[in-house]
Amino acid sequence: MASYQRLLVTGHLGFIASAFCHRYKDSYRIAGVDFDGWGAMKRNLVEGVRDFRADIADVGTMRSIIDEIRPDAIVNFAAESHVDRSNEDDSCFWRSNVFGARALALEAVRLGIRMVQVSTDEVYGDAHANSAPWTEGSPIDPKNPYSVTKAAAEMLLAVYGGSEQHRLDIVITRGANTIGPRQFPEKAVPKAVWCFTHDLEFPLFRTPARRMWMHVDDHAAGVEAALRKGRKGAVYNIAPSFDSEEVTATVIRRVRDIIGKGSIREVRDRANYDLRYWMDASKAKRELGWTAKYRLDDTVKETVEWYLNNAGWLEEANGALAGNG
Repeated sequence: MASYQRLLVTGHLGFIASAFCHRYKDSYRIAGVDFDGWGAMKRNLVEGVRDFRADIADVGTMRSIIDEIRPDAIVNFAAESHVDRSNEDDSCFWRSNVFGARALALEAVRLGIRMVQVSTDEVYGDAHANSAPWTEGSPIDPKNPYSVTKAAAEMLLAVYGGSEQHRLDIVITRGANTIGPRQFPEKAVPKAVWCFTHDLEFPLFRTPARRMWMHVDDHAAGVEAALRKGRKGAVYNIAPSFDSEEVTATVIRRVRDIIGKGSIREVRDRANYDLRYWMDASKAKRELGWTAKYRLDDTVKETVEWYLNNAGWLEEANGALAGNG
């Protein structure tokens, strides 16, 4: 098992990467690179993390930063990740999610270091007609522009990993639907907290959709386990137990119950609307020794309480969302 001390973590001002930095700031020397664009929050900067502001698709700038840092591994969380926005204009998704991953991969090849690509369960498509959950051997079949770019990045990195020319040491994680502290309020749970605490109606898509709801700390731990223990070229599903699967409407009502008030209004389904994401994480348990620690009720409760206790963060994030809308 390789030893890693210095990490380059991309997207460190965003949701999952900031959780990773909080969790592992004392275990690694972390340098973060973030474009400081949509979904990034300066408040998310973790003390002790070296802070670089750059576009990961800018090859020259990334080479300069990486030569200064000399990381032992790269963990790529950076991504444009909102389906609705990708439906409207997917151009920035290709730049960040594909060309950014490519630039990082070529630097990893140059230095001969490991790269962990943080991907998503959405590359599998829609499991609403499945009789069994997805495994890492299931075909990928993305249904929206966002997930297409994430799948494209995976395929490119796999080619780099398998080619004699590149020999990239790549590990890919596919994370389940994740909630927790510091998630930008375009996403369902922080948006619901904002709506219910400000006497606004929460817009709920009319058709019920099922998700596996994972705490961000569990997601971060799964990525770190893949960094340390993942096999070169392997893909790992990072997902909670099957009893953490629930329809979105039920989760939003739990949020409302915790807050003690709130209205929900059904709205038309968005385009490219996947009705179920359903993954089996047995491989991660077997090979990485990783399992999710949080149960669904605790995940929702702790997430809502964090936003209630950090109302200033949520207000600032919602202001940033409105300003970019």
